[in-house]
Amino acid sequence: MRWAGACCTMPRIPPNKRRWRRTLTGALLSVALLALLIPAAPAGTACILKPLQPDALANAARLGVKVFEALEQSAAQVAIVGRVGADLSKYGLRFSHLGFAVRDHRQGRWTLVHLLNRCGTAESSLYDEGLINFFLDDPFAYEAVIATPKPELQEALVKALRSDLVWRLHQPRYNTIAHPRSVDFQNSNQWLLELTVAAMAGGAVHRRVEAQQHPLMQAYQPDVVKIDRLARIGGGLFKANLTFTDHPLADRLKGEYRTVTARSVLRFLQQSGMLERFQRLDGQKTPAHDARVDLDRL
Repeated sequence: MRWAGACCTMPRIPPNKRRWRRTLTGALLSVALLALLIPAAPAGTACILKPLQPDALANAARLGVKVFEALEQSAAQVAIVGRVGADLSKYGLRFSHLGFAVRDHRQGRWTLVHLLNRCGTAESSLYDEGLINFFLDDPFAYEAVIATPKPELQEALVKALRSDLVWRLHQPRYNTIAHPRSVDFQNSNQWLLELTVAAMAGGAVHRRVEAQQHPLMQAYQPDVVKIDRLARIGGGLFKANLTFTDHPLADRLKGEYRTVTARSVLRFLQQSGMLERFQRLDGQKTPAHDARVDLDRL
């Protein structure tokens, strides 16, 4: 199970608060050539090195360029970009992971700022990187969704992303299915949601618990992921980046886990009236521009 920013394809440099990582196109090609020569590590290691195939690089580049062009054609200063990860159809989900695409970032035009879980470990870090690298995480399908916030939210997000809020709202203890009210764990979509609420709150939020308890958050409804006991035990779901302990016992007994998904975040923002446009892109097809994107299919 891997949907909220989990990363297993390539080794990543652990950043600290002053060292964020972004792969430029030229550097990415060099890494790709090197990766082709690296054999896969034995199964069961914390970080499985998987050779990067030329078609994977080509598909990521194709989709990354499409997203870049779509963002360039907009007037947005910041947008929320989602990608597909593993096949989550058995959980009723398609898109797994969200990040902020920032037009005028210090690392370069349309830099993706997002939280990632490094190779299935128990911790996460924040990254800023290029669009092509964003789609290199061994996805089930090369698809993207772009949600453009309304101008007032864009302005607030740009300010928040340039502040230390990005770190104060980051909990490095990672859980793929972290409970929406958990301050002990966090998944990638949860960090994005809490930072967005903090931006919308106009300076009233400084800590995670304040974001979770803010009146704006009361309208948020998480998705419910169903995992029965047999699947937990027999399906090998006991992993470093997955824990069930921050969920109420009653939910665990029913096998129902409320968590922050890409779909639930986009649904919340749309219902709050904070989005002005949706765009769904397929790396293999002509771009579709449709404000009537079916959120239930995300």
